[in-house]
Amino acid sequence: MKFCSACGLPLAPRLSDGEMPRGIVCQGCQTVHYQSPKILVACIVYCGDRILMCRRAQEPSRGRWTIPAGFMEEGETIEQTAARETKEETGVEIDPDHLDLYGVLSIPHMNEVYLTLRTELMHSPRLIAGQEALDVAMIGEHDIAPEDWAFASELVNEQAEALFREIRSGVFGIHKMSMSKGLAKGYETRVYVITARATDG
Repeated sequence: MKFCSACGLPLAPRLSDGEMPRGIVCQGCQTVHYQSPKILVACIVYCGDRILMCRRAQEPSRGRWTIPAGFMEEGETIEQTAARETKEETGVEIDPDHLDLYGVLSIPHMNEVYLTLRTELMHSPRLIAGQEALDVAMIGEHDIAPEDWAFASELVNEQAEALFREIRSGVFGIHKMSMSKGLAKGYETRVYVITARATDG
């Protein structure tokens, strides 16, 4: 953004008390425009030992496989976003109330945050590829090569191994991840394992 959406005059970096830029400010009307991170929501839908995946029809990573995901829209909860994206890309309807948090990924150099939710299906779903997918399928752990995952990276491969391991065990953690150009191996992770659920009464 180079010009103010309120008055059309040029914008300049706004300095906070610590002299670090925090948003941009109009040089005319002084309106502050914050450049907040974009929120994307991904959804892990699994049945037995297979997960629902779609083959991307768009760049980047066209032709490679990924779980349903997309940008959060105005007025949505993260659960509603996950259900909408899953329906649009794969034709599979899921209940937003039956979704659990699986992972949080911060990508500060891209100004994005990914939230991943998960849900289990009791029966294999009917699959219909949406406009953003070349194909959809229930994929097993060894059905596709690591390099055929969209955005293939060491982090993606490591998380895929962890996911299938958790599906087999039935014990899931919440994965907090950060990807940065400044990290030695490009990313860092921390897993919080849920050992028990709170019960009413």
